[in-house]
Order: sequence, then C-alpha cells, then structure tokens
Amino acid sequence: MKEFLLKYKVIGCALFQFISMSVCAQVDHYWSQQFGAVSTLTGGAMIAGARDNSAAFYNPGGLAYIEFPNLSVDGNIYKLDKIKLSDGGGTGINLNSAQLSIYPSILAGMISYVKVQGLKLSWSLLTRNFNNVMMSTRYAAEGGTSAIPGSDQYLGELDYVNQLNEQWFGLCLSYRINKNLGIGITNFGTYRGETSSITNNSRAVSVKDTNASMSLSSSTQTMKYVTVGTLFKLGIDWELKHWRIGFTITTPSILLYGTGSTRREESYYSSGTVNSGRQPYMIRAEDKSADAKYKHPWSFGLGVEFRTGKTRIALSAEYFLAIKSYNIMSPDASPMIYPASLKDSAQMQNELKHYLYYSTASKPVFNAGIGLDQMLGKSFSLLLGARTDFSSYTPTEDSRVMTHGTGQWDLYYVSTGLSYHRPKQIITLGFTYGFSLHKQIDPIAIITPGESPEVRSGVFAQSFGIVLGYTYFFPR
Repeated sequence: MKEFLLKYKVIGCALFQFISMSVCAQVDHYWSQQFGAVSTLTGGAMIAGARDNSAAFYNPGGLAYIEFPNLSVDGNIYKLDKIKLSDGGGTGINLNSAQLSIYPSILAGMISYVKVQGLKLSWSLLTRNFNNVMMSTRYAAEGGTSAIPGSDQYLGELDYVNQLNEQWFGLCLSYRINKNLGIGITNFGTYRGETSSITNNSRAVSVKDTNASMSLSSSTQTMKYVTVGTLFKLGIDWELKHWRIGFTITTPSILLYGTGSTRREESYYSSGTVNSGRQPYMIRAEDKSADAKYKHPWSFGLGVEFRTGKTRIALSAEYFLAIKSYNIMSPDASPMIYPASLKDSAQMQNELKHYLYYSTASKPVFNAGIGLDQMLGKSFSLLLGARTDFSSYTPTEDSRVMTHGTGQWDLYYVSTGLSYHRPKQIITLGFTYGFSLHKQIDPIAIITPGESPEVRSGVFAQSFGIVLGYTYFFPR
C-alpha cells in the first residue's frame, strides 16, 4: 500500500514517514504483575509455597493448607513506569513516558462457612495487567529543509497513548487429600479493556511576498475494545518435611463477550509551491461496533521450596505456549477514498480489506523467579526476590503500533521488603525495581523530514514500585 501511494503520500524525503511496527508493554508480558505483597517481594516464587489467599492464583492446591480463614488486601501504593526511546521519533527526537499509577494488586478472602473436612473455598479480585503509556513530541525547522523543496518552515508532531486494564475475579476450590497433598482449581472471570491512539501530523509552509502556500499531511489511528471471558487454573501442592513442590496448569481463555471500535485516517493536501506535483488524497474508515476477542495461552508452572525453622528459599518457573496470529478486531472497513482512482489497483483493494484489522500473536515464553524469606527475631522477616518477565511479542501481518504499548523488550525485576507478624495479622511493606537491557528497535514514527528509513531507536525502560500488604486472620 505504501509503495502504491508514493505519488500521493509524502514519504521519507517529504513530510513524514509513519513506521508500521509494534512495540509492546504489559500487553506482551505475563509476569509484570505479581499478587500478594509477600509474593511480589519474593520474586513471585510461590508456586510451591503459597499459604495465603494468593494461592488461588499461584497454585490452587496450596489453599488447602491454610488453617485460619483470612482477608488479604495488597496493592501497589505507588508505581512509576518510565520509558525512554532514543531517536524514537527520528534522529535526535527522543520519546519519553513517565506515569505514576495507584491500583490494588489483589483483594481476597476465605469463605468460612464451608464445613467439609479438608475443603477450602476462597474468592479473589486481582489486577492481572495494567499499562499507561503517554508520549508526545514535536519537531520544528525554521528556514525550511532540503527534504521539502520550496518550504520555509516545517513542523512535525507525534502523540501516542496506550492504556490497558485487565481484571480477574476468581473462585477457588481446594481439597487436602492428606497431610502431604493438596489439589485445587480456580475459575477466573476475565475483563480486559484497552484504549490506544497514535496521531502523526506535519505541516510545511512557504511564504513568498504576500502569498503563502502550505502542505499538510496527517495519519491518525484510534482503537478501543473490551472483552469478557473465563479460564481455569489447576494446581497440585505436595509437602514433605522441609520440601514443597507445586505444579500448575492454566487453560486458554474462553471468550464470552467482546466489542470494540476503531478509526483510521490518512491524508495529504498541498496548495501552492510546497511539494508541488503531488496529488492530494484521503483514506478514512471507521467501525463503532466491531466484534473483538483476546486470547490467553496455555501455561505450565513448576515450583520448589526449601524451608528450615527461620528460612524459606523458593524457586518458580512458568512456560507459556505460543499463540498463532489472530485478529483482535477485523471489521469491514468500507473506507472513503479520494481520489476514487486509488481503488483501481488489485493490490490496493486487498490492502483496503485489512485497513482496520488489528492482529496479534505470541511467541513461547519461559519465566523464572527466586525468593528468600528470612525471619529476623520473633516479629520481622526479611523478603528478597528476583524474577524475569520476558516479552511474548512477535510481529504479524496486520500488527499495529496501537495494539501494543511500548515494551518489545525483556524485563528484569528485583525486590526487597519486611513483614511484621502479629498473632492475628501480618503487615508487609517493600519496594520493587524493574528494568530492561538497552536494545535497538524501530522508531514508533519518524517526524523529521528526509530521515533514512534505516534509523533505529534505543530503548531503556524502568519501573519503581512501593508495595503494601495487610492480612487479617479470623478466629477459627
């Protein structure tokens, strides 16, 4: 499509070049969020050792070992996510996002009226994924630029937003077969909402005597969707003296409801001498009620934990299977096109069928975490943890920059904190830090005229979090 529009569209040496690539954030990460303050601060290494309400997520089989009904409230008091894309808008044009968020990690409790021996039932509400990225920049050139003949002034602008909120509500049923073995299953209901937009505008102006001419080029994409579904997590937790071993299976999600809206528009207009000889054009399409879907993968988790009187060392790992390319939304575009002759090409007709498609896919991912819980005296315990959070991103034919946030890169987390133990309650406070290694990726967009399409962007991402947890134990 881009090749076909060369004589209509300003590309590279003209006003701007829009790069059709996808960078991703927690949209493409499975271990960005951990649940429960202790779990978060010990690297999420709880598949074999969860003995609080977070077991409903980490390993439903571990819930069967809980002796006292309890209520847990855990959250990220403050979470600061910073992303820097060097040359993300073209050479010398950096993109930055720094967003402060406050949201609950997990709210969970036991259902105490279940009286069957060895049977435990709990509920949980958790923030499975949360993302908020905003980037905005502009580039101005006085006196014109050699890339745009006849221009005296040039202005390029870029605005990008990606916001994601995914909530899971779970009911967990767990049964302790004997003193050494617990099994369980959690049924999660899932809600996922994502809103994204990217706008790239440029203007070139030429003033001669009392006459002025202008060239305008614009590209806008907006997308919003909501999906509701369900999935299951099964777990086995085996305990023997100093050792605990856990194994889990998480099923793919089943879509119950999905709807979305999307709009895309590209246009170019020129009056006078700036970029003379280029024909104006416009392509616009919109669907306000498209069907939407989102898929979660199969995953398999394994955990091992070693305990002494005052020390707990835990390891956990989880493998996520790949997901083949599919369309989040595939609405009938039926775009408005000017001039109509643009539709004469068979290549263009095929492109227009996919004009509003938004596809995604996931590659296999293997994540691992390690944690230490060390008692300090009678009332305090030191928590230490580290974990990986590798990206599942893989490009597809109809990948869009909007359907992923910013974070094509792998992430690494370290954490530390303290727990204060009382007879009926536990209070936990700690800190987490996540970072990416420096990596070269394609820019989100190029807003500098005359830029080589070979330009690369360097990325570095960081995350800072304060975690607070409170657990209250009810009497038997």
